[in-house]
Amino acid sequence: MSDSVPNKGQAEKVVVPEQLAEAVIRGEIFLGQFLKLSQEQLYAWADKGYQLLQAGSSQQALQIFQGLVAASPTDAVFHAQLGAAYMTLERFDEAFESFQLALQFNDGHVDALVGRGEVHLRRGNVPEALADLSKAIQRDPGLQRRATQRAHATLRTLKQQADQVKKGR
Repeated sequence: MSDSVPNKGQAEKVVVPEQLAEAVIRGEIFLGQFLKLSQEQLYAWADKGYQLLQAGSSQQALQIFQGLVAASPTDAVFHAQLGAAYMTLERFDEAFESFQLALQFNDGHVDALVGRGEVHLRRGNVPEALADLSKAIQRDPGLQRRATQRAHATLRTLKQQADQVKKGR
């Protein structure tokens, strides 16, 4: 057998040009670019992560979204979905950070606004929560997204609770 053909079960040795590796280290290119992953491939993985999250496989989804954020660290969608995975695992500080990053890259990202608003509510920061949830609904007034449907339901519930408190006075 030739030395150039790997044996079955052996990994093929990948030679990485030194300049390309250095560009990744310097932050000049992202890991996804280094690995030559297309946007379509990255979003196919994101879809798989979303499906896992919806199916209750939060830890697996978390791993996928962590990888996607590493591969494309300026993509707001990947940060928002990473935040959603952290939320399902009740890792609220990490979720908040992920939503914050998503909003740095896209300040109108509806899912990130709702997620950050939900974390604000858990922390008792009601004015900040109301601002984020309201802004999300302004971005999606037809409530087309699940996140804005949740935001709308949350705001309606908060209003009902406030009305109950006013009646009790």
